[in-house]
Amino acid sequence: MPECSFREQIDKAIIGGDAKALVDTAQKIAVQMIFKNDRGVVESKSVSTSQIRNIYGATKKIDMSLNADNASEKYSSLLLLKPKMAYANGRHNKGNNIQGFTVLVTCLSHAIDQVDGQFNRMKNFFNFFEAILAYHKAEGGK
Repeated sequence: MPECSFREQIDKAIIGGDAKALVDTAQKIAVQMIFKNDRGVVESKSVSTSQIRNIYGATKKIDMSLNADNASEKYSSLLLLKPKMAYANGRHNKGNNIQGFTVLVTCLSHAIDQVDGQFNRMKNFFNFFEAILAYHKAEGGK
């Protein structure tokens, strides 16, 4: 799987808690998830909301049960999302060539690695993923 091209910005957002880096990077990732034709119409090669629903739902469950005392336990659950995302990426890209999904998976995987079981970093990760989804919708994601 290719590497995320936003590694430095993600590190600033997740590790450093840099809200501007979080928002700017989320928007850039969302833009790469949407493909529009010459008339500005979203093409089928774009990532759909349903394609990311399972990943987001799993992260939301972790987020809702997270507190300062169970951060390392919840980090283990977050780490287990990486193989699920890799599987989903392979499944969605089989014959469809949805490159935007690969961008999402590689960047979220890198962000998960930066969390390192720390409560504040986990919160930054969840905010980052929510921002990606918000910008995905704003860019025309369906």
